[in-house]
Amino acid sequence: MPFHSTMARMTGAAALATFLATGALAQTVEELVAGAREEGELVVLMLHPTDSANRNRLIEAFLEEYDLDINIEWAPTHPTALMARLNAESASGVFSGDVGQGSVDDLWPSVQRGYIASVDWAGIFGENLPGIEAAASGVPPEMEGTVLSMFDLVYGLIWNPEFVEESELPVTVADLTAPEWAGRLALNSYHIAPVDYLSYAIGEDETVAIVEGLLANSPILKPGSGAVGAAVSGGEAAVGTGMSYATDLAIARGEPIRFRPFADYTPVLGMKTFVPEFAPHPNAARLFAAWFATRGIEMIGEEEHIGQLANPNSTVGAALLQQIEEAGSTIVSVSSVAQFDQLAETRRIIDAMIADQ
Repeated sequence: MPFHSTMARMTGAAALATFLATGALAQTVEELVAGAREEGELVVLMLHPTDSANRNRLIEAFLEEYDLDINIEWAPTHPTALMARLNAESASGVFSGDVGQGSVDDLWPSVQRGYIASVDWAGIFGENLPGIEAAASGVPPEMEGTVLSMFDLVYGLIWNPEFVEESELPVTVADLTAPEWAGRLALNSYHIAPVDYLSYAIGEDETVAIVEGLLANSPILKPGSGAVGAAVSGGEAAVGTGMSYATDLAIARGEPIRFRPFADYTPVLGMKTFVPEFAPHPNAARLFAAWFATRGIEMIGEEEHIGQLANPNSTVGAALLQQIEEAGSTIVSVSSVAQFDQLAETRRIIDAMIADQ
């Protein structure tokens, strides 16, 4: 039920006076709401949702939920660009945004540097937002209390049904190394992602061997998974690797492209939302991040075709999990920060291989 009420405003005002007087950071929802009113602004730098109408819906619902009258600026920023900006600005103890998003592996260096705020998410929001504990879990122990789950990027095989029959498709990731796919395959030039993530499950040597076979097929290299999808739907390539949600959005636009999990491994990358340590409006930022990762994401998940595999309330996530299970595929995702170092070394080798092409 919505937070707002006259009593809540009175309680919040008293709480605000207390924590402003002591210089302490807000520790209750009431204090955060009061602090957000005092701050009067919020700057959101998340790329998702991609539809501006859905962003507006979220803004309106959030303001109504907490009876706020603050200015919210939503400036969609690609996570890769955001990470570079976060690290560059935070080094001097300031940052120009309040809430951002990034992949779990890209966020780890920023967590190490102290550029991501540490928050007792469950302790503050547990009674108000029942899904907050689940949103705060599913990360390596060293990242607990920092980021919150937004959705899972689920990777698999994509293909153009106008150029290849489903019965003729490769079944496993390694099947893409077969000579029949030479010149018909599009891949991500960014470390050949998501193949690089297989190092989490099969190690560096076997992952590099698969990449070597893929590169031997003279693939069409594209800058990013989105560009790979465009190459496949546009007929430049018959098959490739891509993301489920991006494929669903392309299908909704009428593009000839399809997605299915590989039968051996399904790389899954957790997309997280976070509050920068030096956010200019920290109370509004914490309040919005927690609300978005629970109620907000459920509002727009189906329309944006995004979901969380481990969230029982995620319709999209449940459908994807069923696909993965029916394919007999093993989910590959990070479980320890040591794997980030392993991934970095695997990527170094892959990037050198690409440069030698």
